[in-house]
Amino acid sequence: MGVAKKITLRDMSTGSSAVIDLATYGYSYAGTVGTSVIAVKQTGKTVEAHILESVDGKVTDRVVIGMRFKARDIDAVAGGPGSVALRYKPVDPIGDMFSEFVAVDLASAKVTHHTLGADSSRVALSGTHVAVMGPESNTRQNGTLTIEKHGDNQKSTSHSTNMLDPMVGLVGDWVLYGGRSRLNEGWSSFSLGLYAMPVDGYVGRPVMDHASSVTPTPDGGLLAMGGTVEHGEGLYQISAGADGKPVAKLIAGTGEPTKLTLLDSEVPVVAELDKNGGRWKAHWQLSRVVESATVTLRHTASGAQREVEIPIDPLVPQSWKSVPIDLDWDGLLGPSYAPDQAAPNGRYTWKLTAKPRNGIGPALDAGGAFTVSRPPAPHDYSDNGSPDLLLRSSWGEMERKDTYLDPEDGRLKSPDAVRIGGGWDTYNQVTAVGDVAGAPHGDLVARDGSGVLWLYLGKGDGNFDGRVKIGGGWGGYTQLTGGGDVNGDGRADLLARDSAGVLWLYKGTGNWKAPFAPREKVGGGWNAYDQITSVGDVAGAPHGDLVARDKSGVLWLYLGKGDGNFDGRRRIGGGWGGYTQMVGIGDANNDGKADLLVTSSNGDAYVYHGTGNWRAPFAPREETGISVYPGQTLS
Repeated sequence: MGVAKKITLRDMSTGSSAVIDLATYGYSYAGTVGTSVIAVKQTGKTVEAHILESVDGKVTDRVVIGMRFKARDIDAVAGGPGSVALRYKPVDPIGDMFSEFVAVDLASAKVTHHTLGADSSRVALSGTHVAVMGPESNTRQNGTLTIEKHGDNQKSTSHSTNMLDPMVGLVGDWVLYGGRSRLNEGWSSFSLGLYAMPVDGYVGRPVMDHASSVTPTPDGGLLAMGGTVEHGEGLYQISAGADGKPVAKLIAGTGEPTKLTLLDSEVPVVAELDKNGGRWKAHWQLSRVVESATVTLRHTASGAQREVEIPIDPLVPQSWKSVPIDLDWDGLLGPSYAPDQAAPNGRYTWKLTAKPRNGIGPALDAGGAFTVSRPPAPHDYSDNGSPDLLLRSSWGEMERKDTYLDPEDGRLKSPDAVRIGGGWDTYNQVTAVGDVAGAPHGDLVARDGSGVLWLYLGKGDGNFDGRVKIGGGWGGYTQLTGGGDVNGDGRADLLARDSAGVLWLYKGTGNWKAPFAPREKVGGGWNAYDQITSVGDVAGAPHGDLVARDKSGVLWLYLGKGDGNFDGRRRIGGGWGGYTQMVGIGDANNDGKADLLVTSSNGDAYVYHGTGNWRAPFAPREETGISVYPGQTLS
C-alpha cells in the first residue's frame, strides 16, 4: 500500500482534472482504474477497501463489500473494463499459505469473483474471465495458469507452466501469458515468450518472442513491451485479429533487433598455417550473451570438416550488450573429440552457430569463406603442410602416414595409414626428394635392381603419378638422400654417396623431364658414416644441412653454405647408434625449423625438433605416437 497523498485524475480527451485528497480520509493509495481510485482504510487490526470517485467536484466513497475474509493488507493488482482485481491477505492463518484475489465491480463496489493464489501470482480481468498465473500457494514453487469464469459457479481450467516472474492478460476469449523478461535477461530453461491460448483451451501459440510487461487498454486489448524476431524491440499493441486470435503489432520501435545478431567480425581471408605456430585466429562480436557457440570449418574440395565448440564463460553478465567469440584454430580437421588430420591447402567455408543464453529468438547462423595457404614442404604429399611418412614393407606394399600434432599433448601422431599400392619391392632404395620437378608437391625417386632411377611425381592428394625414367647408372651409390635445398636456388636437391665414399650433388632443375642437373662432387671420406640424412635447415641459416652418423654412434652436423658445399663437421653428440632409421621430415611442429625423425629397433619413433642454433641444432627428443613395424623401410 502506498502512503496517503493527493491523487490527480486528468481526462486526456478534455483536459479537465479532478483531485482526490486521500489525507482527508486517512486512507492509503492502492491503485487507479479509469476514474476510480482504490484506497485502503485501516480499521484496527484489519483493513478494508474503498472506491473513491470525483463527480462534478464531489467525491463519493464506497466500501467494497463481499470479501470472504477479514483482510490485513490490500493491493490493487489488475484492472479491466469496469472492474478491478484486489489481492489481500486474510487475517485467518490461511493467509500465511494463500492470498485471496477478488474481482470487484466498480459501479456497485461489490465482489463478483474470488479465487486463491500465492502472494506472487499475477491476475488479469476481462468482462467474462479471471486469469491467475503463479504458484498455487505460498508454500509451493510450481507454476500454474488458472482461467475462471466470473460468478459463484465458476468453471476453471489449469495448466502447469515453467516461467519465472509470470505475467498474464486477457484479450477477448484468449488468455495471454508468459515469463517477464527484457531482451538480455532470463535463461533458456524457462520459457520467456508471450503466448496466447483460448480460455477453454490447452495449447498456446506464440504471439511475441519475449515481453517485459503487459498492460490492459480500455478497449479490451493489451500493450506489451518486448520484441519479435520479425519486427524487433519496442511497444506492441495486442488485439484480436480478423480471425479473433490475438496478434501483436509494433506501434513504437526502438530500432534494436530481437534476434541475436553479428555486430562485427575479424576473419582473416588467408590462414597461413605455416606461421604463428600453425594456428589461425578469428573473432566475432555478438549482440548479447550466448549459451553456446560452435564454429564449423569445411574444406570445400574434400568436404572434410571440424566443429570447434567455443568455451563460454557462464559468469559473463547478461547485461553485456556486446559479447566476443574467439576461435584459435590449431589447423586440424576431423572429429571434434579427436581431430587427426592436418587441414589441406585450398578454399574453406566457416559457419558460426550461436544459441542465445536466454533462448529469445533463434540461434545465430553466420558464414563466410577463407583460404588455407602454405608453401610446399618436402615431405608433404597430401598438400596439408604436415609431413607424410612413406612406409614400404618387405613384400612391396607402400603406405602413407600423414602426421599431425595432437592438440591435447603436443605429440606428433598420425591416423591410420593409407595404402598407396604394391610392387615397390622392385626398388632397393626409395627416397623422398621434395619438389624437384616443378610442381608444388613432394616427389619420390626410386632405384631398381638394375641401377635405373625413376621419378614419381607427387599429385598433392597423397598419391603419385606413373613413374618417369630418369636414367641408368645409379647402382654404384650406397646411399641416396634428398629434400633439402643445398645450393640456395629454391629447389630441392639429391645427394648420393658412392662406394668409394665420395658424396655427389644432383641439383634439382624443376623440370620433370630432366629433374636433376649433372652431378657435382662435394667431397670424399663419407664412408666413415653409416647414415647420411638431408635434413633441411636445422641450424638457422637459410640453406639445407646434413647430419651424418659415424659407426660409433656419434652424430655430426654439416652446415650448408648455400653453394652446394658444406662447412666442416660439428659434433652433435653420441648415443645415436641405437636408431635404425633417420629421416629429415621437414617442419613437423610449425615453428619454421626442420626436424629429424628417428626409429628404434622396437618400432618406436621419436622426433628431434630443429632449434635454429648450430651449436645445439636439436631439442631433446620427443616420443611420438607413430610406430614403424619390423621390416618396414621409412622414406
